[in-house]
Amino acid sequence: MFNKNRSDLILEVNNKGNVTIYSLCVVVGIVVGILVGMFFSGGIGSGGENPVVAEYNGKSVRATEVFGPVKTRLFELEEEVFRTKEQAIREFVEQRLLDDEARKANLPIEQLLEKQSGGAPAEVSDKDIETFLASKGLSLKDPRIKKDDVREYLKYRQKFEKRQAFVEKLRESAKLKIMVKEPEAPKLAVNTEGYPSWGNAKAPVTVIEFSDFQCPFCSRAVPTIDRIKKEFGPDKVRIVFRDMPLPNHNRALPASLAARCANEQGKFWEMHNTLFENQQKLEDKDLKEYAKTVGLDVAKFNECFDGKKYVADLEKSRSEAEKIGIAATPSFLINGVLLQGAQPFEKFKEKIDRAAKHG
Repeated sequence: MFNKNRSDLILEVNNKGNVTIYSLCVVVGIVVGILVGMFFSGGIGSGGENPVVAEYNGKSVRATEVFGPVKTRLFELEEEVFRTKEQAIREFVEQRLLDDEARKANLPIEQLLEKQSGGAPAEVSDKDIETFLASKGLSLKDPRIKKDDVREYLKYRQKFEKRQAFVEKLRESAKLKIMVKEPEAPKLAVNTEGYPSWGNAKAPVTVIEFSDFQCPFCSRAVPTIDRIKKEFGPDKVRIVFRDMPLPNHNRALPASLAARCANEQGKFWEMHNTLFENQQKLEDKDLKEYAKTVGLDVAKFNECFDGKKYVADLEKSRSEAEKIGIAATPSFLINGVLLQGAQPFEKFKEKIDRAAKHG
């Protein structure tokens, strides 16, 4: 439609190897989506909603047997196909809208966009630069980053955002309605009873987090979860923490045990934050020191911790997660819909808003 912003261009240059992989995933997703739709609509084999999809030695294999364990992976592919189609529709319509506006104004499209984003951009201060870099986990201490380059990029982004706002206004006025059907996410059911939680039990959206206190990616999700709490509040979103201490993290299980023992005294989230802030110091002596730091009754904590009171529960929590197809941390279920990885807040917001609307 018009030139992409420079951050997009940088990503393309640095990730050329991903282009082919992404395209392949889209193709695979289309094929899988068609096949899965045929399987479950009875288009292949027989048996209505649970058709026979294979036979061996005279035995039949049903769709639910084969696809049940991978239904979340299949959905992710179907969703990727849908998002690609949705984006293609938006870009097609936006181009037609710009063509119409350009004809009305008797201007080439680029001049029309320049006019709509005209005016000198606001000055970018050193503080603006530092704030922007910090939001990306970067700083001017990195010798590869030049202050003037960042300043120019931020000025360019101001103009780009004005262009985007103009196109968005055109789309809203045109009342664009996308008719392609969005795939329905599979719902995964897990127990939340007795697990540490935050928020109202009757909140319309429940976010279940499967996490490991020694996992570096899990620690990156902490600020996002804190922001969800702040922006949605306890009456809109409930957070449930499910332990998933991975076998390759030798201090994850003791750390989870410490958090559970803290939960007995109503200090789970305080211990949770402390453990993630100190992932390199999770020995038994450290964990007992944290019990003092967060204000626990140390004698009761030690009795719980040394007696390994919740170890069986913690191992059960992990095995239950694995049975429904969760194999990595952090993973989240938002009203039963899987979201994997330390995703940005915007991704959570999109899923939470959808869950609040559709249940």
